Amino acid sequence: MSSTNPSNTGSRQVIEIWEPTYRVKPEDNERFVPREVEAIIRQVMENRLKKQAYDEGKCKALALDLCAEIKDRVTKELNMPRYKFVLQSVIGEVKGQGAYIASRCLWDTETDNYASFSFKNESIFCVVMAFGFYLE
Repeated sequence: MSSTNPSNTGSRQVIEIWEPTYRVKPEDNERFVPREVEAIIRQVMENRLKKQAYDEGKCKALALDLCAEIKDRVTKELNMPRYKFVLQSVIGEVKGQGAYIASRCLWDTETDNYASFSFKNESIFCVVMAFGFYLE
């Protein structure tokens, strides 16, 4: 019976050592660029809401669909690996009133960013905010 032990065959076993690749910052071409994300938000909102009338029963589903479609397009079309995206949308009925929408977040100002876009027609208003957080 023959042995396949490397020491018997004369060949040496090579042990590869891999160093951890901790990346603290994204590459320049992998950063969250608000203008690019805002363009996607604008396209989706204009396509989906241009002729949309306010319907209280459908607003929740519409808000979730908008966020899902925008998040899907951002992850597929823009090269931003290691980013986590969080989207928030607000939909309401236009009745001649004003509305203020604000957000607050803790993040790394060098790597994280956000984009937002507001849409309004004669019946509905919508604000979508997309936050991009870089994960090490």
